[in-house]
Amino acid sequence: MYTPVLRGLRRVQRSGIYNLRSLAIAALIGLTSGCLSEQSLVLRPDESRRIQVAGDDDQPIGSARDWLRSAHAQLADLLPKGDRPTLLTEDMTGPDGEPLDVFAYFGVNPNTLQSLVFNYYGMKCTANGASQDLTIDAPPPTWPGFDDVWLEMPDGVKLAARLGFAKSNNEVHDADCIVLLPGFFGDNGVVRTRDLAEYLVGSGFHVLALEMRGHGQTERTQPDVAYTFGVRETDDLMHVADWLQDQPHVKHTGLIGFCWSANTALLAAWFANRRPDDPNITPTIATQFYAEPGVPRFQAGVMAFSPIPQWEHLVDLLEKDYSLLGDPVYATLQNTNRERMERKNYPNPNGSLRELILREYDRCGVMLPGGIMEGYLFLRLAPYDNRPFFPKLDRIRVPVVMVHAANDPLSPAQDVADLLSRESNPLVAGEILAGGGHVGFATYAREYYFSLIASFFDPEAGAAAAMDASLASPVAKGVVRANLTHAEK
Repeated sequence: MYTPVLRGLRRVQRSGIYNLRSLAIAALIGLTSGCLSEQSLVLRPDESRRIQVAGDDDQPIGSARDWLRSAHAQLADLLPKGDRPTLLTEDMTGPDGEPLDVFAYFGVNPNTLQSLVFNYYGMKCTANGASQDLTIDAPPPTWPGFDDVWLEMPDGVKLAARLGFAKSNNEVHDADCIVLLPGFFGDNGVVRTRDLAEYLVGSGFHVLALEMRGHGQTERTQPDVAYTFGVRETDDLMHVADWLQDQPHVKHTGLIGFCWSANTALLAAWFANRRPDDPNITPTIATQFYAEPGVPRFQAGVMAFSPIPQWEHLVDLLEKDYSLLGDPVYATLQNTNRERMERKNYPNPNGSLRELILREYDRCGVMLPGGIMEGYLFLRLAPYDNRPFFPKLDRIRVPVVMVHAANDPLSPAQDVADLLSRESNPLVAGEILAGGGHVGFATYAREYYFSLIASFFDPEAGAAAAMDASLASPVAKGVVRANLTHAEK
């Protein structure tokens, strides 16, 4: 029954006329055929490819950048044929020392990334990887082999999670545990999280899928606990890592974040090795932290899929209203903001991300002398609009890989190139693929996506295993905590 609509779209495409009517047709095709909806995209571990990393005198393996270059060379044939070659970290800087023009390289028009006509496949990948509903009022469907657990933080907040152990001959074996973070206000009802969790357990890793403050069952049971968009959540991740490493059969921890939580994952890698006098942390913010520096965490590495380095630009953009027809990704994000405000009974529910952040910070009960800008400073990954900026990524001492897509309709790929082109830390690497939209890499190249993740954390051929020990200098020692436990206070 879709044939007349498909023919109509093809006529519009051939004529070169793109208008609201063509957008409406594309939207109708996607919505009626199910193409623009969440999809379960699984891969059996025996269908994925595990790499072998071996350096030589010309290209020794020792850093995350070296590892990614070698790993990508072994997996690149799993990407769609005919696409422009992937940009790796070293490719993101032009001969003049300036960031490469990513959109020119891939032939992408950044002004049409939210168009269902011009960027249909990017939008499809994005929709396939995104949940349509929040799973808060009732627990998500169970996952075979996983148990629901609660992790208590030092301030008494309990985080909901699902924990699955890898087994050999029906016995739990020693392995690294990979922590999975949801996207923006996501939860363990997201199919993408379940699919990845089951794949990783089947590949020999333990997995903890975490619902942070304000997310999922953590939100249902503790609705008065605010989400601080990565500030308190980063400290929480330190305690999560410590708890896991105290469990039998857990060797090291790793971390994977998507979208906004990809930023939080990057912050966690920095925070674990933060300076005792780090200028990104104001005295008031410091009182909210309980985790001690100097404790190794996430030694298996950190992966960040579709991060938002210039999230403050996104905050600015969302100050005006968008329509689902003209700018569907921005409009959907604004609907998420509005629904969050309604759930929390905030006054004047609207699509402003800035106002939502303000409301959540007010709810958290911490009086910040410098206002929410103190939180913004903590969260800032890249320079923005002449605001105070102090580099964070140079403090990272575990392998980190960012994965982004040139056709991401939410977070411009150029921002990732700008970030990495000025970052000299060899443990921080990244790649920009031709496709994948926003966190939709399983749709774009399923075997590549799953294989890259399992290979990154591989205990023998992964980035941490290949890392030159001299790059993992000890984290800050002898730091006196400015943040005492409630009992100590």
